[in-house]
Amino acid sequence: MRQTSGVIYNLNDTEYDRLPPLFKLDDYYPCLRGPGDQYCYVDAKLVTNGSRELLHVIQEYSAANNFTHYDHNLIHWGICVTKTCRQYLGNHTVHEALEACINSSLQQTHQLQARLVEEKVYCTAFEETDNIDTGDIVVAVILITILTLNVLGTLYDVCCVSKSVGGRFLLCFSAKRNWRRLFAPSGEGSEPRLSRLKLFNGINIFILQTYYDPIFHIFYNGNLIVQTFFVLSGCLLAFNLLLGEEKTRLTWPKFPRYVMLRWMRLTPPYAAVLAVIATWMKRFGDGPMWKPVVGVETEACRRDWFYHLLYLNDYVDHSQCMAHTWYLAVDMKLTILGLLVFCLVKSWRARKIAIGVAFVAGVVAPAVCTYLQNLNAIHIVSPEVARNYFVEDPTFNNLYKRTHTNIVCYAMGLALGMWIYKRMQTDVDINKYKKYRPVYWATVPIGVFLCALGGIFYIDGIQVPMLARVLYTPGVKLLFGLLALVLIPGTIFKLDTVYRGFLEWQGWAVLGRVSYCAYIVHVAVIRVTTANHATLLHTNFLQILLTYFAHLITSFVIALPCWMMIEAPFNQLVKLCFYPAPKDEPQEDTLKTIPREVTLKNIPRDIDTKDVKPVFMVNNKEKDFDGTVVLKL
Repeated sequence: MRQTSGVIYNLNDTEYDRLPPLFKLDDYYPCLRGPGDQYCYVDAKLVTNGSRELLHVIQEYSAANNFTHYDHNLIHWGICVTKTCRQYLGNHTVHEALEACINSSLQQTHQLQARLVEEKVYCTAFEETDNIDTGDIVVAVILITILTLNVLGTLYDVCCVSKSVGGRFLLCFSAKRNWRRLFAPSGEGSEPRLSRLKLFNGINIFILQTYYDPIFHIFYNGNLIVQTFFVLSGCLLAFNLLLGEEKTRLTWPKFPRYVMLRWMRLTPPYAAVLAVIATWMKRFGDGPMWKPVVGVETEACRRDWFYHLLYLNDYVDHSQCMAHTWYLAVDMKLTILGLLVFCLVKSWRARKIAIGVAFVAGVVAPAVCTYLQNLNAIHIVSPEVARNYFVEDPTFNNLYKRTHTNIVCYAMGLALGMWIYKRMQTDVDINKYKKYRPVYWATVPIGVFLCALGGIFYIDGIQVPMLARVLYTPGVKLLFGLLALVLIPGTIFKLDTVYRGFLEWQGWAVLGRVSYCAYIVHVAVIRVTTANHATLLHTNFLQILLTYFAHLITSFVIALPCWMMIEAPFNQLVKLCFYPAPKDEPQEDTLKTIPREVTLKNIPRDIDTKDVKPVFMVNNKEKDFDGTVVLKL
């Protein structure tokens, strides 16, 4: 044991074995085999009853560095009440019997006692069932209706297609068409400039794989990783609004329409998963930790669901309901901010000033919050914070998930979208910028370094001064955003093929389309798989790695039907309602008959290739040119 100034940072194996077991589970299923059987999972606070020296060790070790240590003052035990605590049930309530039973065990082995945390006692009785209520029925009816629409839409697409309003409505739910959309090339559409942004699919998938796993949170600063999403979101909003402004002027009356479109884009799959969690998910499994892990989220979602549908949940603290979806609430409000800039401010210069003001506010806000509320510089995923799914951590609640503390990178994204649009208006001579390729190549290594730099906040015994925290909090976001501002345009304008080849791989387009649904269900998958364990697991790095990939794959497997039956159909419905196709526009089936390429023969050798539209491919090398040209349509 190493002890400095009365603070215990580390315990050797012998000393650590003296502590009461932090987690302990009696056999669950053998406990619930007959009427009257009961199993309880409890939290209990240790108190002294003779061994003051051991309790002192526990308190000092737990307090030495709560960033890397569990709180061993609080034990979490699963107890078979009717077997382990049978002798205490006579004249006592269940809670009194549990406390007496725990104290008897602790007294014999550690000379300690404990007091139950009353609100953290979760009991399960033999053949306990949950009654189906009105909310369960309503959600089931809605989901069955959506499934029925998908079946009818697919049959309608296969058997009989008409141009009626009802027919086009049903075709939105056609699995055949949505499957084809899933595998369509990235950037396919009427606006060719959007195809230049297909690298965003690769960035989204890579971030999704690293963002919500504890492995990467321990070594990296997760707050930095999510800032990339804000840069991408702001860039896409500005770029798309400027493209739309070429056809119609952005005006204030259009602002509510754009907000509604964004709400309708995000909400259908989000609301569906939220509804399932609030109603039926509590029936998806069983186990000693089922109620404290899954049950608490169900109760929280039944209480707080309207905050989520209004995208206000980033300002709701201590709620276990889909805590990871704070990003959606922040993104919605930042989208409204971006729309205000472009709809209210008309001139290019005034928009740059407005974005500059937002940028300054985004730099100042997290620094002020860190100082006034004495917060950590980064969101530290300590064992206790992870055990509670982050929601009890002050830094997570007041700095990490708030809209006003995440403005800076979104403002940088808006500026980047404007810059990319402006550059695409002119012919960019990329050769002039190739001398800066080392800077472009350095963006990823520097980004990894900035993420790893957060590890200094996990070191035992370090008390980071307030001034350092105030400067680090906005500064590291700013630096990470600047790296994105180099990497993204460098890839779009084909400065190099090293990163571009990876990020623009066509496979990312398919995964990117279902990544939103995977993001929504990911934490629910972790909760359900964790809560279904009936015994304690002794793990290692390999086991953690396998669990991570199992969660990732399972999330995408669940996300596929979610996208096919909910997200894609409702996106098509939005397009049908808000973007009706012109009467003279060819229908999808008609487009199938248009050839993708045309072969021309007997073309003269000295043809001016710059004037050929669309760009052509020559079948043979120039020295073997036989006059054959293939036009790619």
